[in-house]
This record gives sequence, C-alpha cells and structure tokens, in this order.
Amino acid sequence: MKELLAISIITFLLLPVSQGFGQVTDTPSTLGVKLTSTTPFSYQDDQGYTIVIGEVENTKAFPVTNVKVWVGFYSGKASGPAGQTPLETVTGDTLLDVIPARGKSPFMIKSKTPNPEISEVIINILGFNSATQKQQLLEIKPGTLTIGNTVKLSAEIKNGGSQQSTDTNVYLIALDAFKPPRIVGIETLTVDEIMQGKNATINFNALMDYRATSYKILAESDNYQSKITDVTKVSLDTLTRLISINSIEVMDSSGERVSQFQVGTPVDIVSDLAIQYFALAGSNQPYVYYAQVKQFGETAPVEFLGIMEGEFSSAEPQAASVSWTPQQEGGYFIEAYVWDPNGVALAAPSKTISIVLVTS
Repeated sequence: MKELLAISIITFLLLPVSQGFGQVTDTPSTLGVKLTSTTPFSYQDDQGYTIVIGEVENTKAFPVTNVKVWVGFYSGKASGPAGQTPLETVTGDTLLDVIPARGKSPFMIKSKTPNPEISEVIINILGFNSATQKQQLLEIKPGTLTIGNTVKLSAEIKNGGSQQSTDTNVYLIALDAFKPPRIVGIETLTVDEIMQGKNATINFNALMDYRATSYKILAESDNYQSKITDVTKVSLDTLTRLISINSIEVMDSSGERVSQFQVGTPVDIVSDLAIQYFALAGSNQPYVYYAQVKQFGETAPVEFLGIMEGEFSSAEPQAASVSWTPQQEGGYFIEAYVWDPNGVALAAPSKTISIVLVTS
C-alpha cells in the first residue's frame, strides 16, 4: 500500500515557483544532434553558480561522439534577439562519451563564475564526430527508490562483456512531468572495475530536485554501455498523511462557489486543510500547497499550477487558497497536493477533484 501511495504521489506534475531563469534555445539542429527540450532546466546552486541540465538526441543512424554544447549566460537586461553580448559562455560535453544511433544523452554545464546577474541562458549544439559503437553489455537492475530527505537507490550492474569494464560511470537521472520531460537532476557514481561476467552494486543517496516525477538509470564505461533503464519501484521513507486535504472548491470574487465562469475572470481555488495533532510535537509545521488545473482530454495538459506557502502552529484547520485567471475556454479539473518546503509529501493527493467549465 505504501508503495502504491508513493507512486501516486510522485507521478503528478509538480512545477516550481519561478526562479527568475528563462531558457532560450536555438532552433532544432539540422546537423543531426538536437536538444530534446526547448526549455532545459537551470538553477543556481548553493555557491551561486548557474547549472544548466538538459538532454541531446542523436537523430543519425550511426553513433556520435565529441558532442559540444555551447551555453551563453545572460542577464535579463542583456539577453534577447538583438545579439547582445553574454556575461560569459561555456562549452561543455554530454555525459555519454558515445551517443548511440537514435539515442540520447544528458548534459550538465556549470557557469564559470557565481554571477548573481545571470537570469537567462541560450543553448546551441556546436557539432559532433562519428564514432564506433560501444556495445550495450552492461545490464542494470535497479532496486526500490526511496524518497525521503534524500533519494536513495541501490542498483546492481552486471558486466556481460568479454573484457573488464573500467571506469564505469553510473548516472541516476531525475525528470519532471513536462512533455517532453526535462532533466532536473543528475547524480553520478563511479565503479573502477567490473570483471567480465561479474556484478557490482552501487548505492545512491542524493539530494534531488523536488520537481522530479520519474527516474532513470544509465551506465557507461571505457568500453561498454547500458541501456537507459526506468526506475519503476518507488517508496516513501516518511509519513505522508500528517495533513489531510478535505476539499477543493472554486470561489468567485464575492466568495460564492462556482463551477462555470468566463475567460479572464479571476477565481480562487480553496482547500480546507487539517493536521494531525501529534504531528506538531511542540513545533510549527510549514507546508506548501499546490493547486493544479488540467484540461480534460487524453493527454490532460496542465493549464495552471498555483502555489501557496503556509504554516501550522496549532491543530486548528486552515484554508489554503490560490488565484487563477483562465486564459482559454474549455473543461478543466483541479487537483491539490501538500508538501513540505523540502519537497517531501505531507498529504496524500486530494481524493476529490473540482470540475469547472470556462466559457468565452
């Protein structure tokens, strides 16, 4: 039951409050290697450096190597279509040395300086060389990924080749729920040697971005590679019902509940929250409330995600509220989630949803 609950929690779209970064990329490459997302993920780390994480795709029928990714770092005032000078530029490599035919590889590129002026990035693929294919003779079997204060995963790697696998880099890749998904975190471990026919066990214990909704694992050594493997077993290493979401309602400006309103009309999405008394344990419990609006349809694209921060200092119920102004007509359903400020679920996803119709 706990595992099923965990899977239901992490499979919803959880998007960030804007960090002030815009991602602007070039048009899709005509060279045969292109970005998989036009909005790669970027953020500032604890030291103030800007980190850009993305993925490239080899559209060729042969493997490639030496893929160069150029990143220009701009301030908000200096970037744009007029060709302004970037604050700095960095040329980096993909994580995989050899990208298989029709395959993909992540990249992670860091700014040269911890510059607080950086607010936008522009990415270009500079080029590549053809390469000899690395045999995919590394087999990865991930265990159960546990989500708590950190993300933990144990995985077994088998060397199915006739030679020892040397300097085997193993990558745990976190992706969000964008379509196509963006990579929002990469953790790397290295195994010096795996003898032919033998196994090695690696153990990840890493901080990962709370926006992650799925995980993959990938390995490459000096002579072999693995296939990209989905991590399918997930559990939570924390209580997930400290807070209960008791309702989701849509209110107009007069405080009346509504289910039909017009484009451009601001409404409030409101949920009643309650916390278990013992959960406070003499201290306050901060939380982040998320109200997610999706369009009806097979793909259910996300129209809006509202975020509100609050705090329980007693066991008294609270009302969480975010404002939404719809921009296009259609049918929508609304879900709610509550996490702590570190991205750990404090409540199971709302059991009820609110359904609304927006008209022109």
